[in-house]
Parts: sequence; C-alpha cells; structure tokens
Amino acid sequence: MRLLTPENRKLMAIIRDRKPKSIAELAKWTGRAPSNLTRTLGKLEDAGLVRMLADKKKKVPVPAVKSLRLRIDPFSQADDLEFA
Repeated sequence: MRLLTPENRKLMAIIRDRKPKSIAELAKWTGRAPSNLTRTLGKLEDAGLVRMLADKKKKVPVPAVKSLRLRIDPFSQADDLEFA
C-alpha cells in the first residue's frame, strides 16, 4: 500500500495512457531522474503492479493490472489485496 502514493499512481497512469517506449522517455515526461524511476519501477514490479519488458537494449514499463481491490479486516492483520 505504501507504493500507491499519489506520485506513483500518476506515474502508473502515464505508463498506461502514454505507453512509453523506454525509461528515458518516461523520465522526460515525468521530470524524474532515470535512476529514481528505475528504483521505483523495480518496487512496483516486485509488487506486481507493472512489468518491465525487454525491447532490444531498453526496458519498457507496462501495466500489469487494470485495478486493485483492497479488503481491510479492522479486527486483525488479515488484509487482502486482489489484482484485476
């Protein structure tokens, strides 16, 4: 859940809507440093929210989910995150 900051949600929307061809292109569109994006995209990929496709020598970020559903159990730590 900590990954779903407003900044990262905006980043994921740009990936979905504009379909960058590389991390460099995404960096140009977002104004973020490529090294910062690489780190963030790695965390989003580990969480299953984006995928990094290999295109020749470039990595291309693509959405891995269309939506998320979070079920919070207020009485325990048995929260559940469902990918759609």
